[in-house]
Amino acid sequence: MPTDAERIKELETTISLYEQNGVAKLYYSLNRKANEMADIMNKNSLANLSLEDPKDKTFERLKVIWNDASSLATSIEALGRAAGVTGDEEKDIRKTKRVTTPESIAQELGDNKTQEI
Repeated sequence: MPTDAERIKELETTISLYEQNGVAKLYYSLNRKANEMADIMNKNSLANLSLEDPKDKTFERLKVIWNDASSLATSIEALGRAAGVTGDEEKDIRKTKRVTTPESIAQELGDNKTQEI
């Protein structure tokens, strides 16, 4: 059983996560994953793939990446706008600039029936 001091430290850590801009944090995380996906795609030349070998699943795996690339890029862009990303990750994540709600994200995407005119 944790001591009171350990429990307080654990709770402070949990609370600090709510004081961060989670949307900005997600933006930077997904942006890094998009870069990793691009690196994987760039490492593989379609001309060099063994399409005759039924056990080689490289082409199918690459296809999964490029099929999801457009929706991922759109999501990253929308998260960046919704979070007010400036390019300074530490600053952007440190504190929430505004309340992010499903409605505010829809507003950013221009997909909200209650959008302001």
